[in-house]
Amino acid sequence: MILKNLKVLVFFMLASSSAWAGSGQLSVGATYDGWNSNYAAPAQDNGYEVFVPLSISFQIDPQLNIYSQGEFMTAADTYTSGGVNGTYNLSNFSDTVLGGELNFKSFSLNSIANLAINIPTGDTTWNTKEQSSIVPTQFIDSRYSGRGLGFSAFYGLSLPEGRGEYSAGVGYLYSGAFNPSYGTVTTTTSLQLGDAVFLALNRVTPFENDQNEIIRASVYQSFPTYSNGQAYYQLGTNFNASYDWNNPKALSLEVGGQIYLPSAWSNNGGPLTTESHNSNGPRIYADSTYVFGDFSLMEQIKYIFQNDYAVGDQYYNGGGFLVGIEPAYFFKMEGDSGLKVAADFDFVDANNYGVDASGDVASVNFIMWTLATSYEIKL
Repeated sequence: MILKNLKVLVFFMLASSSAWAGSGQLSVGATYDGWNSNYAAPAQDNGYEVFVPLSISFQIDPQLNIYSQGEFMTAADTYTSGGVNGTYNLSNFSDTVLGGELNFKSFSLNSIANLAINIPTGDTTWNTKEQSSIVPTQFIDSRYSGRGLGFSAFYGLSLPEGRGEYSAGVGYLYSGAFNPSYGTVTTTTSLQLGDAVFLALNRVTPFENDQNEIIRASVYQSFPTYSNGQAYYQLGTNFNASYDWNNPKALSLEVGGQIYLPSAWSNNGGPLTTESHNSNGPRIYADSTYVFGDFSLMEQIKYIFQNDYAVGDQYYNGGGFLVGIEPAYFFKMEGDSGLKVAADFDFVDANNYGVDASGDVASVNFIMWTLATSYEIKL
């Protein structure tokens, strides 16, 4: 409760203090997510989420920007397990992120440093509950965060080249231990997610009318995840690459892909062993957005290649795809404020994601729809 009150106090201090010399931006929104599936047993049926995100940032001077973000969420996820129907409920703040971004010169090159702290103001039990009660996170990211104290740090610099520039950056992600246990579902009392280091390389080429060509490449190296002090999982190294053509007044397009090396697991408390069948198949995606004045239309496609992986004595042929569309409209208001309204529809086909009543693997289809609005104002 102290941390929640501190978070709210910081928000209002930043929004009302007359000591700040720079400018800032406040954004508050409201979003409804609903989903269902064709999977009747033994796990997921349907659910909904309503959340109110809040973020604020201040440009203290041309070199320093500070920011904070969090959200309040209420949710209900219906499931069927072991022939028993139930509902997971949530009504809580998420974790809060406080951070700062500094622009400076190093080696006579434009540089940037970013440090963010994750304050555990959320409900840690929800991270475990939601695993069996939401659309698979390999297709759609979880909207709620309730984890331990952690931080992220990033340092990058840019090298001018012709009319464009190259940029390179290195970062580190740290997650502190937290307790996700609830009831008798799990005996985990201390979970520490795997830390990670990452390297990012970009090439940006500007064109007329604010158009840009961006080529990105990155690699993430994860460290072991610990449960009750015992290393039991380590995500395989992740490689990413993408091409982005950005046109804020017409068509923008991004295509990319991800490849994971096999992960490692511990068997009954033993040492980590690299899996013989990769549990994370390679994936590709394509997003496009077309802007018609204040109206925009975004389409997205994501395909995860099939991959054989073992759970017990059964081998699953995973993978699947997502297709989605999102129309949005931006209402310009007085001053520098504006209201954005959007709707999103996503269809997910997850190969062999579930198990039917006979114990055989079964594919699952999900439909998710979103209604969202956000209000932005300059401070």
